[in-house]
Amino acid sequence: MSSPPHTARSILDAFYAAERIYMSAPPDQRDFSGIAATIAPSCRLEQTSALPYAGTYIGPEGMQAWGEQMAGYFSVVDVQKPEIFERAGSNRIVVLSTIHLRVRKTGEELEYPFCQAVTVDLQLGQITEMRPFYWDVAGVNQAVQK
Repeated sequence: MSSPPHTARSILDAFYAAERIYMSAPPDQRDFSGIAATIAPSCRLEQTSALPYAGTYIGPEGMQAWGEQMAGYFSVVDVQKPEIFERAGSNRIVVLSTIHLRVRKTGEELEYPFCQAVTVDLQLGQITEMRPFYWDVAGVNQAVQK
């Protein structure tokens, strides 16, 4: 039996690279196709109810709706120093990292510990589920409401 063409890490790395490009672009120049290529049609992104962009987002369309909200709040969304925990051949991965955000309206820089639980399809090379966990939800809310 041959190994899958992708690893959870390679899929996540492709998503992060596309996300950085999308989030940093001005609203009229954003191209979602790079992110969409990394997202399965049935992908579920679940954001905690305490965030201004709370909800469950399904598929590339849902991820784009979430991305537009995030990009409206932040000009930089960068997952930095990821420590990726995966078991060889597993379709699940946990990421402990730091998230660096720049509030679009004020230019304020935020940096917090950040964790993500991600499930992927190793054959298709796409994310099937993401659950992010923010260290300081109150701080994020405060910064975007200024």
